[in-house]
Amino acid sequence: MKKILVLLNIFLLLITFGYSVSKEETNLKKYSFYLKLNPVDPRSLIQGDYMNLDYQIINDSYKDLKNLKKGYIKIYTDEQNIGHYMDVQNSLTSLSKNEKLIYFIKNYNTLDIGANSFFFQEGQRYLFQNAKYAEVIILKNGKLRLKYLLDKNLKIIKAK
Repeated sequence: MKKILVLLNIFLLLITFGYSVSKEETNLKKYSFYLKLNPVDPRSLIQGDYMNLDYQIINDSYKDLKNLKKGYIKIYTDEQNIGHYMDVQNSLTSLSKNEKLIYFIKNYNTLDIGANSFFFQEGQRYLFQNAKYAEVIILKNGKLRLKYLLDKNLKIIKAK
């Protein structure tokens, strides 16, 4: 009986893991676009090396935030698929072909859009400090998911 329970638990674990992997693969195949960023590269002794991602659309949105604690940053994508700030909204609205809404929550003086930092292997800082763009997708909850960091020519930066 114990062996059957162990096998059943392993089977359930494998199903859950497989579902998670398939969901992640589906996310990565979603339509992606680029956002301009200004990276800040702090170091954390506890967490390892990482970079806070300072998106241009967040900087542009501060003037329109008013008293909103949560809402949407409306952007449009140009012919290079780069997202540009349009305005801030407190609810979902209809969008034209090249427009998107990114959900945010305001925490004190920062906006959380879901992809606010990037962790990398120690010693790889020199590669990522020159990142000028982030390739992102919008998840079902409206927040961003980071796919890649890119250089000024929109080429993916890969760790060595």
